Amino acid sequence: MRKTLPFFGLWAVLCMVFTSHAWAQGATSARITGVVMTEGEPLPGATVIAVHLPTGFEYGTVTNADGRFTLNNVNVGGPYRITTSFVGFDESVTEGMSLSLGQTLDLPVELRESSVTLEEIVISGSGIFDGNQTGAETKINEETITSMPTVERGLNDFTRLTPQASVGNAAAVNSGAISFSGINNRFNAIFIDGAVNNDVFGLANSGTNGGQAGISPISPDALEQIQVVLAPYDVTLGGFAGGGINAVTRSGTNDFEGSAYYFFRNEDLTGKTPTNNENVERTKLAPYTVQTYGARLGGPIIKNKLFFFANVEVENREEPRPFIIDDYLGGATLADLDAVRQALIDRYAYDPGGYLNNAQTTDGLKILGKLDWNINQNHKLSMRHSYVKGNTKIYPRPSTTYLSFENGGYIFPSTTNSFAAELKSNFGSQLSNNLIFGVTTVRDDRDILGQPFPSIILQDGPAQVVVGTDNFSYSNIVFQDVYTLTDNFNLYKGKHTFTFGTHNEFFKIQNLFTIFSTPQYLFNNVIRDAEQVSGVNRFLNGELPDRVLFGHEQLAPGQSQIRLGDNALNLGPTFNAMQMAFYAQDEFQASRNLKLTLGLRADIPVFLENPPLENTAFNTTTVPLLEQYYDLKGARASNTPNTQVLWSPRVGLNWDVNGDKSTQLRGGAGIFTSRVPWVWPGGMYIRNGLNSSVFFGVNTPIYANPDQWRTNLFNSTSPSGDVDLFVENFKYPQIFRASAAVDQQLPWGLVGSVELLYTKTLNNINVKSVNLKPSETNLQGADDRPRYNWSDANAGRVDPTYTNITLVDNTSEGYTWNFTAQLRKTFPSGLTSGAAYSFTRAYSLFDGLGFINYENWDDVLSVEGKNHPALGRSDFDAGSRVTAFLSYRQSYLEHAATSVSLFLNGQSGQPFSYVYNDNNALTDESNNNSSTNLIYVPAAQSEIVLVDQVNETGDVVKTAAQQWQELDNYLNNDAYLSTRRGQYAERNRSRTPFETVVDLKLAQDFFVETSGGTKHTLQITLDVFNVTNLLNKNWGRRYFVSGGAFPLINFVGFEEGTNVPTFTFNDPGTPYSIVQSGIYSARWNAQLGLRYSF
Repeated sequence: MRKTLPFFGLWAVLCMVFTSHAWAQGATSARITGVVMTEGEPLPGATVIAVHLPTGFEYGTVTNADGRFTLNNVNVGGPYRITTSFVGFDESVTEGMSLSLGQTLDLPVELRESSVTLEEIVISGSGIFDGNQTGAETKINEETITSMPTVERGLNDFTRLTPQASVGNAAAVNSGAISFSGINNRFNAIFIDGAVNNDVFGLANSGTNGGQAGISPISPDALEQIQVVLAPYDVTLGGFAGGGINAVTRSGTNDFEGSAYYFFRNEDLTGKTPTNNENVERTKLAPYTVQTYGARLGGPIIKNKLFFFANVEVENREEPRPFIIDDYLGGATLADLDAVRQALIDRYAYDPGGYLNNAQTTDGLKILGKLDWNINQNHKLSMRHSYVKGNTKIYPRPSTTYLSFENGGYIFPSTTNSFAAELKSNFGSQLSNNLIFGVTTVRDDRDILGQPFPSIILQDGPAQVVVGTDNFSYSNIVFQDVYTLTDNFNLYKGKHTFTFGTHNEFFKIQNLFTIFSTPQYLFNNVIRDAEQVSGVNRFLNGELPDRVLFGHEQLAPGQSQIRLGDNALNLGPTFNAMQMAFYAQDEFQASRNLKLTLGLRADIPVFLENPPLENTAFNTTTVPLLEQYYDLKGARASNTPNTQVLWSPRVGLNWDVNGDKSTQLRGGAGIFTSRVPWVWPGGMYIRNGLNSSVFFGVNTPIYANPDQWRTNLFNSTSPSGDVDLFVENFKYPQIFRASAAVDQQLPWGLVGSVELLYTKTLNNINVKSVNLKPSETNLQGADDRPRYNWSDANAGRVDPTYTNITLVDNTSEGYTWNFTAQLRKTFPSGLTSGAAYSFTRAYSLFDGLGFINYENWDDVLSVEGKNHPALGRSDFDAGSRVTAFLSYRQSYLEHAATSVSLFLNGQSGQPFSYVYNDNNALTDESNNNSSTNLIYVPAAQSEIVLVDQVNETGDVVKTAAQQWQELDNYLNNDAYLSTRRGQYAERNRSRTPFETVVDLKLAQDFFVETSGGTKHTLQITLDVFNVTNLLNKNWGRRYFVSGGAFPLINFVGFEEGTNVPTFTFNDPGTPYSIVQSGIYSARWNAQLGLRYSF
């Protein structure tokens, strides 16, 4: 608990001092400001009252000596009526405004001396010319949420409206993830009603709790508005380096309003097989059903005083994942795969299940309740609780180079409870406060399918077949308790709005996990008599596997045998941490049309305790050995990093150039500090050489029975296993971000915007394997990269007592830049439209896609070695993106209306890299069985040693010369590789083809209005994701490269007695696959809906 106590004192003092800026850490409100004038002079003492008409909520204040007024903590939505009055003057009444999340509405008021008539003004605001906006942001109101095509009904269906966003397709490395401006999606922050709703542990691609179970944290029927901010120079906003997503839930009003709905889709509402292979028969998916049904209701408990809102939603989903053998690049046939299954049944009485079409299933339940209490004109309290439960059965997605049998999947139950309370207070005309308290508990328990059995990896030429139990799922539990406390205090003095605040997040996390919790056996491809024998055939021939890895708990004092699965409690220590923030800011209204914002924020992450077991042997014996080769920067086993104060100064500008909202310049610069996915520092607690151990065996028989694992695969050495180290002064992710933008009123009512955004990495993770001895040899030939000696524990490792020792440090290498241009227009006829083009280029050293720190290192694609990565294109490099949204509603016949909405998403394909198919045997720097060595692109045949390929009888089926001709042609015809002849391929410099997809929503309403004024509506909807593919079977294609790395050239060994590598080559055709299933796939998916509303 080093260096934490002083910060508790600081936190306590500041919390007493700061007892808001309207939108706090996560935006929940809006603000109305203005100046009251009379005959060109400011009018002090005028009364301004804003009424939220649906609820009767009132917000009141009086103007100051400069005639200025501010109404803070104002609810979003509307409409509002604003009345301004002063003795001896006519009242001014302004109506019709609706406010968006985080908006500041600037309302000029002119009062005239009393007369007979009262003038009423009706206005509406676009929200684009918002005097509070400085950086890039997107606001999504209730109307857009309702009209947007949506099938999955998740937040990403709406946040994809942000031009700078990029959504990973259904089979991408970051499937379903949404990243902003080329930054890791785990560095986003998600707030619902101001409370944290991230998966703070960082395992879900969606970034939300329940994401691993395929469940979104909230139903769209419960949402009122969403805001996405990328560069808010308001220091009250923080906790992210990518994007901040703020959502507020609906509230009840003075009228009872409700809706009941049902949505349905199945195989008849899904397209046939998308393929470029003429030999593949296009077929429907296997029968499946997806159903969603729910209801919402809101209304008054006491009119104008107390309101309720409730929403319940149930979903049952299936998602077939077909395997198309004709697209498979491995050598195994269907008969071979069936023989593998039968061999497991015969030898071990174990059935691994099928492989042709394993349907993923998901069941979910969401319940949300909310109370809003209008205590009085100055104080308003909201309380919301949500319960989300999901259970999913997940199967690995097959590709051209990967296939898993059914029991290689896993089940994932997840339960989330989230509570948020917000008290908004105004004290006179100069003071306001906003207090938010939230509690979120998450219970995730990933488990295996079928009986416990080893995982067996069978290499199959350039592909891989996996049978048996998923070895990440047998021991895998994550429990999270997250407490949020935010308090912001505003002081209004003349042209200044001073903000002082604090935001605090407290975490209690338990993670029970070890890799290889069921033994993982590997059958490699081998070369015999100049012929490659696949791992599939070696298994069928009854050979012994090349190696086995088995991770298990280490024995505690008095413990006689290891426990398996979720009972291995030694693997799951609980740890506590917190992240505090304190900030101060001045918003200076320098003139009527110029606002400057200057603020300073301090983020303070704190580990509240060290791991419970201290590995003194490591620190006294192993550390001196490691320091002979590496600078550990004070890192020690079982020690957490020192507490760091991370400063974030920011400055922002908004200038209404002509004072008439025709031209707006905005921008700013500042530092943003993100949370870190807690799965990374959590490694210090579960991988310290004392909790767990890994058995490593060569030519070890396959043991099918868990009792055999305890006796035959038990590593009794302690300490041993893996160790995660963090440098003493490790810093959380930080970026510097600057932006400049112009918004311009154009002819025909168009509004155009152009924005530049630049991001520079200040602190990101940098991971090294410090148990790997530096290379002492190199390959021979044109490709002369370093070669290591990991497989020989004594020769290649610094301390063979341990397996992987991972050091997590920081790097400042990396940057992104983004250009965005937008056009928007709302027509009075019911037509809303917008279009945008955005280009993002992102460079990084580490992308942090892994969950385990060692995995973050082991997945690095490199030439010089994973400890020496080069700055390269990021996995989150989005390239070009074109978006367009069109929505039109037409009422007719007094009782009917038709709505049509279209969303176009055109984006550059997935970045990927060309690597050797070598399973890391080429450089021997880890026990990873995947391929991560970037290829050398030969300029001539003399720069690569190709060997003849022979069949089972020893006959040459393809000579080295023939292979060179194929390889030479392939390299010349590849747009990127043709430019790299005689050089190494670079990371992520190739891309899958550009993807263009249009989504459609049709809604037909039939409505009647009763004598009491209640409107009853029956609505029939049709949502079609990828309607482009429905129109033409060759349109709407989405592509992926498995793992983002394509194994192009096969490494087969070394020339005898040398370090000269030898290779074979077979033309693989296109390096990418078509995404076969899922909402973000190349098939069209339609959904029918029925809704009743009143």
